[in-house]
Amino acid sequence: MTRSLFAWSAGALTLVALGSVALAEDREPAPLPGPAATGPRQAVVTPVEAFTPHDAQISTILYLNRCTGGCLIKMGNINDARADTSTIPTADASISEFALSTGETGTAADAEWNAIVKCMKEVYSPFNVQVVDQRPQSGLSFHQAIVAGLPPEIGRGNDILGIAPLAGDCTPQDNVVSFSFANAHSPNQRVNNICWTAAQESAHAFGLDHEYEFLVGARSACNDPMTYRSDCGGQKFFRNDSAKCGEFEERPCLCGPVQNSHTKILSVFEAGTVTTAKPTVSVTFPTDGAVIANNVNINARAFSQRGIQKMELYLNGHKWSEVPGAAFSSNGQPESTYALPVPTMVPNSLIDVVVKAYDDLGLMSESPVITVTKGAACTDDASCVLNGMKCTAGKCGWDAPSGEIGEDCTYNEFCLSNTCTATSDGSVCSKECHPGVQDECPMDFKCEMTSPGLGVCLASATEGGCCSVGSSREAVVVHLGLGLGVLGLVLRRRKRTSRV
Repeated sequence: MTRSLFAWSAGALTLVALGSVALAEDREPAPLPGPAATGPRQAVVTPVEAFTPHDAQISTILYLNRCTGGCLIKMGNINDARADTSTIPTADASISEFALSTGETGTAADAEWNAIVKCMKEVYSPFNVQVVDQRPQSGLSFHQAIVAGLPPEIGRGNDILGIAPLAGDCTPQDNVVSFSFANAHSPNQRVNNICWTAAQESAHAFGLDHEYEFLVGARSACNDPMTYRSDCGGQKFFRNDSAKCGEFEERPCLCGPVQNSHTKILSVFEAGTVTTAKPTVSVTFPTDGAVIANNVNINARAFSQRGIQKMELYLNGHKWSEVPGAAFSSNGQPESTYALPVPTMVPNSLIDVVVKAYDDLGLMSESPVITVTKGAACTDDASCVLNGMKCTAGKCGWDAPSGEIGEDCTYNEFCLSNTCTATSDGSVCSKECHPGVQDECPMDFKCEMTSPGLGVCLASATEGGCCSVGSSREAVVVHLGLGLGVLGLVLRRRKRTSRV
């Protein structure tokens, strides 16, 4: 599939399919259903017969080829990186060596090349993928990402930055050659943009489609390498976030209703070792020892290489509020100050304040503890007011959570997930999930949708029962953990087993 120039001239992508892989000379593909489009931005949807047979576990080696001294890729009916053969070129192709925007190659280009390799290693680090820039030894299967050259060298238009085959059924394939035309990239954010192209094109081998917009909040997918969108920049990562597909506008995904690029690749390779740093976070207001009143915000400053997905406020060990991460801008998500409100229902007492910062993979850092006083220190349990709270050493709080998913509960803080969900026959501990994403809920539990792209894990219906979320007669509002009370019911028949 292709990624267009970062300058983004007007136009849209045409999805095309190889009508007959046996007739190379007749391979001008016919359009598949998709957005109206002109121009050479093509998603090369390729029959699985055009890929090499492979074992159940495809190769974990991703070879970045800078084409030192130039390299030859042969036009063929099969995609086979081991033989340097691809269905993408229109003829046998000689690809020029990776060059700087000034045209320099070799040693002069080493620093920029090494930065691109480092970026690709970081992007793929959550997965069991070995990113290398030396050709694997003979006999091994591998994926070859050519990061060099110009599009006309393989018979493609000048406004294409990258192109790769994608199996028509979105299955991962082995020994695929992808093309990322590094020498066509402008000097602007050059390392990040070449990394973006190489990540996108290489990932098509693993069955990934293009992404347009994240499901939750209708946010741009501009911070995921599978995007065409240019409304934010910086380093892009495969996001643990369900997205609608598309290039310059939304369209149906080739396979399935939505795509989560992180979980898709994880399902192919399993987990690796994340090399990006955890978030950094510190409380900037109030100061340690301060006295606070009602309607105050706790201000915290945070940054993450992958971006902050959310910030959570913990008071005396329990979560009280949450805010989303800042918007991504032209250089990624900037270090930002977040205002986390202290709800007025927080009882007067001494309060240990901690702010937790998360990235999209759930990597978390927390701020150093500061202690403030709201009103005055509590003197007994009765002064703490809220259900289940106790006064200990002048601080109002709950016992450590112990409730497993599926266990009966009366307040959030009893649950290990901090989520006590009201259902039609009582409240149970649950957890947030994303409908359609596999393995987010424990066995015998199902992700019941509560709003577009979001849900909670509830026990699967037993025989004769039903699950009904968001019915016309009963509004569904789920208690998601801020101590604000149960606002509605999820209609379902609870499984009688209360623990997993």
